[in-house]
Amino acid sequence: MNIVRSVYAQVDFSDKNINPAAKFDSITSLVNLIVPLMMIVGGIITLTMLLLGAYKYLTSQGNPEKISKAQSVIIYAIIGLFLIVASFIITKIIGFVLKVNMPL
Repeated sequence: MNIVRSVYAQVDFSDKNINPAAKFDSITSLVNLIVPLMMIVGGIITLTMLLLGAYKYLTSQGNPEKISKAQSVIIYAIIGLFLIVASFIITKIIGFVLKVNMPL
């Protein structure tokens, strides 16, 4: 009766088929994956918040309190869009200063 079937003592973790994290051979490749995804998600959230703010503004029926809330949602969405663009620019500047190839 053999309890131990096989032992993987010498697994090559640099093989991309065994270890999915092996495809990130440098921090640059990881940043090139994460930053665009975060920008897409942020853009979708910004668009959703702008549409929500516009809907609240249109359905406020002249109520000053509802108009104020709708305007604050729109303003915060625009600030969020500004932060997304600023983070992209800062990432590009850091890549340029460190002379890292970051084709975003």
